[in-house]
Amino acid sequence: MSSSDLQLPPGFRFHPTDEELVKHYLCRKCQSQSISVPIIAEIDLYKYNPWDLPGLALYGEKEWYFFSPRDRKYPNGSRPNRRAGSGYWKATGADKPIGNPKPVGIKKALVFYAGKAPRGEKTNWIMHEYRLADVDRSPRKKSSSLRLDDWVLCRIYNKKGTVEKQQQQQQQQQQQQPSTSRMSSGSEFEDRKPENLACPPAAGCCSPHSPERLRILRHVGLGAEAAHGLELLGARSVAGVHVRGAERAQVEGVGEGPRF
Repeated sequence: MSSSDLQLPPGFRFHPTDEELVKHYLCRKCQSQSISVPIIAEIDLYKYNPWDLPGLALYGEKEWYFFSPRDRKYPNGSRPNRRAGSGYWKATGADKPIGNPKPVGIKKALVFYAGKAPRGEKTNWIMHEYRLADVDRSPRKKSSSLRLDDWVLCRIYNKKGTVEKQQQQQQQQQQQQPSTSRMSSGSEFEDRKPENLACPPAAGCCSPHSPERLRILRHVGLGAEAAHGLELLGARSVAGVHVRGAERAQVEGVGEGPRF
């Protein structure tokens, strides 16, 4: 059965609780009873990478459900084989009993790691695995089968919310860095302007054509020609002040006349 074969009413959403998943789906599946709406696909989940599973589900938008068998890691042990696709599933946290007052199922949370254990790279793919409680999973004598459970129910989802927030923060930081660098470069240019240069307390350094001021201008990056131009401009300005002062003194002397 494919997802197109499901006859679901408009607005249908599949958000069962943990207890509903165990009692109304997993228990019925393990007892070979029919399910009214076969909305959960049957696959060997441990043969695939988690990012391939959404395309194999019968229904789901942000989380996908599967019935899957589990195999033993060792023939004489009860540990499940967690290898899957190009990586492995690793359990995290404590098991959670489902059902009250007597648990009918056990919920386990797992995270997918890409690569070989124990140095795999952690991903954002999460699995909630539901198995029946009070089931004898001890190895059977004279049996070569590695089957641990005929069926477990798995809920798969990708925790993308955290990753998207980190990407948005990184983009915002990258957008702020160019503007900050432009502001700093602009302020540095303002500091390098000749009128903003602070003169040392040496005598005569505030003169526009003093050697000390020219040395400062050359030190901040002005070329020799530019510094020489400033020197000539300062000299002309000073000479102009002297000429205007002399002319003014002559005019005032003529207007007043001789003094006795």
